[in-house]
Amino acid sequence: MRSLGRRDDAIGAQLVIGFGAIAALGVCSCVALMLLLARVGGSLDDVRADAQAAREALSIALSVREHYQHEAHTVIAGDDHEMHSHASWLVRLQERARRLRPSVPPEEQARLDELVRESEALDRAFREEVMPAAMGGEPERLRAAHAGAQAHTHRAVRAADAVVASLERRMEARRARAEADTRLAMVAGSAGVAALFALAIAFSLRLRRAILTPLSRLTEAARRLGAGEPSPPVGEVGVGELRIVGRAFDAMVEQLRERERALVRHERLAAVGQLAAGVAHEINNPIAVIRGYLGTMIPEAKDAAQAEELRILDQEAAACQRIVEDLLTAGRDPTLALERVELRLLLRETAARFAATEMGERVALTCEADEGWLEADPVRLRQVLDNLLANAAQHSEPGAAIELSGARSDGGYRVEVRDRGTGVAEADREAIFEPFRTSRPGGTGLGLAVCRVIVRAHGGAIAALPREGGGTIVRVELTGE
Repeated sequence: MRSLGRRDDAIGAQLVIGFGAIAALGVCSCVALMLLLARVGGSLDDVRADAQAAREALSIALSVREHYQHEAHTVIAGDDHEMHSHASWLVRLQERARRLRPSVPPEEQARLDELVRESEALDRAFREEVMPAAMGGEPERLRAAHAGAQAHTHRAVRAADAVVASLERRMEARRARAEADTRLAMVAGSAGVAALFALAIAFSLRLRRAILTPLSRLTEAARRLGAGEPSPPVGEVGVGELRIVGRAFDAMVEQLRERERALVRHERLAAVGQLAAGVAHEINNPIAVIRGYLGTMIPEAKDAAQAEELRILDQEAAACQRIVEDLLTAGRDPTLALERVELRLLLRETAARFAATEMGERVALTCEADEGWLEADPVRLRQVLDNLLANAAQHSEPGAAIELSGARSDGGYRVEVRDRGTGVAEADREAIFEPFRTSRPGGTGLGLAVCRVIVRAHGGAIAALPREGGGTIVRVELTGE
């Protein structure tokens, strides 16, 4: 049954097996009862046949006695005019004995033959000895002939009585067998009903375990889902069809949760978009004015120290503009200016520019890339690479190695940024791409979120993977020619 439980149609198979077993047991019980009842009926038919044969044998014995009495009356009356009736009596007796013979047990057929012989001898003695002596007035001869006829009568009656007794014994045996078969039929019927009842109970209990218990778990899971309560997956609930339902239910729950997460993400992005629009309007214009004044003031600085301080102010203002731009990018799908881009050149230029920055100077950056062409927005891709390299540098020790690589993949191009930093916990590998999720003091939590928005706009995917030996690999899969 364990192998049956692994089948996808296990419950249907159990129903077929259970109902089939009940039906088969019911049919077998009915067939057994019918056979026993047929046997009882046959035994009763045999009893009736033996009773009929016994009555016929008893009737023959009475016929012999009556014939003897009739012969005695004929002798006393001294009238031989009815001698022809004696001859016809013998013929009838012989015919009756012939019909009775198949009904008589084989061991008693000799008795029936003796009955016929003695009856023939009685008829012969009456016609050849008794009647001539009676008609001739010979008393001595008549007494001797009468004694002989009486002896034949006694032997014939004794043989008939033996046949009757044998038939009665066989009839009694067959009646006892019929009673025994009747009792056996009652016991078999009761046993069949009990077996059907027990099988039905066992089948019902098994179905309860196979269906009702898993359904209760599914119902409770559905209730908790409807009430918004957290609940573990249903898992491998039940067997067969219900196991499939449990898997489908878990898949549905996961899809609902994913849609809920997507809805929350979209609402968050909508809020970010609204915030970004307001921030862009309120901050960009003043910052643009500030940077404009700084741009005119830096060349007119009194000395190098003052010029450096003005450049720092300009860099900070530029950082504010970049934050605003990240907000705008994270809050809406970016508009791409697609062109045919040679990715190896793009990666090398981006690495060179990043290595020349203050942040890039504190790490050891290497770049290895294969040639590859894609329809892409080079400005947006450079923004992604800058964010990924900055994120890797911020989470690495000074002097740590950071690797930027690019290689052709099936139908696209794969870009990876590898570092030896603290790594990303498995539970946070998806969350780090959500807006405002950051573990770095002073971070905005928008860099990786902007990267995912831009990569998805290009039809690609981005993921954070653990690196053997420590650190993180951020992989970008770009699709195209």
